[in-house]
Amino acid sequence: MDWFLVKTELRQAREAVATVSQQRLEYLRRAKLAYELAELALAPGKALGSGSGVPLASNLFRQSSYWALLSYGLDAAQADPAALWAAVDDRLLANIGVASGERAELGRELGSTFIELAAGSMTQQNATNERLRRCAKRLLVLAEGPRRALESAQQKRRIRLLLLVAPGVGLLLVAMAGVLWPPDLAKGKPWRTSSTYAICHPKEFECAGVTTDIFFHTNIEHNPWFEYDFGAPLAFSTLTVRNRLDYGLERAVPLVAEVSNDGKDYREVARRQDWFATWRPHFPSQHARYLRLRVLGKSALHLTSVAVHP
Repeated sequence: MDWFLVKTELRQAREAVATVSQQRLEYLRRAKLAYELAELALAPGKALGSGSGVPLASNLFRQSSYWALLSYGLDAAQADPAALWAAVDDRLLANIGVASGERAELGRELGSTFIELAAGSMTQQNATNERLRRCAKRLLVLAEGPRRALESAQQKRRIRLLLLVAPGVGLLLVAMAGVLWPPDLAKGKPWRTSSTYAICHPKEFECAGVTTDIFFHTNIEHNPWFEYDFGAPLAFSTLTVRNRLDYGLERAVPLVAEVSNDGKDYREVARRQDWFATWRPHFPSQHARYLRLRVLGKSALHLTSVAVHP
């Protein structure tokens, strides 16, 4: 790892973030908020008593795209969403994967009123919603680029500094690692969930179009769960469970940790009643093939990581 290249990458990333004004950051915040509200309107298990939430979600995705475009530094004087979309250059369109044939249709939909978005058949409304959702998602992912680049450069710098640590200190760190950072016995082991709301991409900081570190997301349901299958009984006595921090910490409680050897009969080994960022339960050593984390009640379960230690 070349130290000069690391420093150069970090400097460039910092400069890129520094060029983003507070006004543009505010536009990005509005874009993310509109997107999250749209996803909530479409979330399974949250059926609206007054009818379909698709037109409402479409209107919010449209707003999200508008604010995201302004966060790029496009002319805020273009108050009309369709006019703002028309001002987008071909390079940006290519970066978000919009084909030339889609530009006109998206421009019409971005310029639609909430009345127009509620018109047409459900098939038409769903198709419009999906196009607007995809456009807003890609714009947000691209807008978050400078921040993600800075985080990556900072991580590389930390790794480089660790590699430069004096050999004696390095050996001490290695000796301490087993105590401070016990091995994760679940690393690489297969897992499953009670349901799947969306496929998450934690390495890309994305799930269901939202910038987040979670690696799974269940539907809203009764007693949602996450489970490791170790393949054979394994001895462990500690867990490190990291909750989702950007949204819905309360969804993960009350949370119980359960073990089983046949995948049918489970016994509880730990329970968490209060909200948490990181939960590290300790319990008598278990010798079990399955570990399950289950929310008691109706909720959605989404966690950042689940590690298992001896």
